[in-house]
Amino acid sequence: MNALDDNLASRDPSTVLAGAWDALDLGARVADAITWEETSDELLALTAAQECSAARALLPLPGTGRPVPLEASEIQAGPGGLAPYAGLLERTYRALAGLAEQDVQLSEAAEHAAAAARSLAAVRGQ
Repeated sequence: MNALDDNLASRDPSTVLAGAWDALDLGARVADAITWEETSDELLALTAAQECSAARALLPLPGTGRPVPLEASEIQAGPGGLAPYAGLLERTYRALAGLAEQDVQLSEAAEHAAAAARSLAAVRGQ
């Protein structure tokens, strides 16, 4: 996730947008992976995945890159296990909000990212 954080902190808008795309993709895949866990709130997990997808649909397609690898076994158990991913979505929100000054579409994408972060953080009772 360090590369995603670097991209989100970049001064180059296209790098930020590509990082946001990848972060939202990862967030959606994490939410999908934990949706049916016994300790997860299925509706919040589905909401997080939908918010990530809605935000990503508002962003331009990245010119290069590959999805960040994710193995379900990488997601730690318990309420704290989702914190890194919810935090990444929160940083994605801030990065998009920073670009969204006069861009309604990016502003909407930022709001979806914030909603995804809140939902994912609450899936396991955080």
